[in-house]
Amino acid sequence: MEPIIAEDEDNNHSSVSSNDGIVGWKTIVLSGKTITVGSVASDEPTVHSPDHDDGRWTIKKNLEQSDVNGSSRLLLGNKLDILDHINKFDLERGMEIDVYDVDTDTTHTLVLKKCETNSYVLNNGWIKDFVNSRMLKKNDQIGLRWEEHHRRLEFTLIKWATISTIKFF
Repeated sequence: MEPIIAEDEDNNHSSVSSNDGIVGWKTIVLSGKTITVGSVASDEPTVHSPDHDDGRWTIKKNLEQSDVNGSSRLLLGNKLDILDHINKFDLERGMEIDVYDVDTDTTHTLVLKKCETNSYVLNNGWIKDFVNSRMLKKNDQIGLRWEEHHRRLEFTLIKWATISTIKFF
């Protein structure tokens, strides 16, 4: 099989590796994400990525550049229904909140707070624990919901951003 070069919407190129022993399949790391590409009869690739929106995610967000570029926070907007479940929320200082990543079965402690713009943000670990470790990028769709039994926020990557071009050379 010929080498594969993949580009995202900003023309960032991927690295490519071959899955030895699995004929017709390639693994591509694009902007840090690993995806699997397989040849099909039309010579067009098939890309496998998460897509598991079960309808129970109360907050859905397509990530903006500012959510993944090192601003150290996830902007959640100015209205959060999860606040009804949180006791003694200090608007100025914020509060530590456990965020369980259902995809990786890991829990991280972030800080939820309200900014001067009246928007809520998650920070103090967002970039390290989610953006970098999950290799999130602009236009990925994430989901959040409150899980009452464990009194925590749950996170999932609903859908990776669309890859605009995959070129075969």
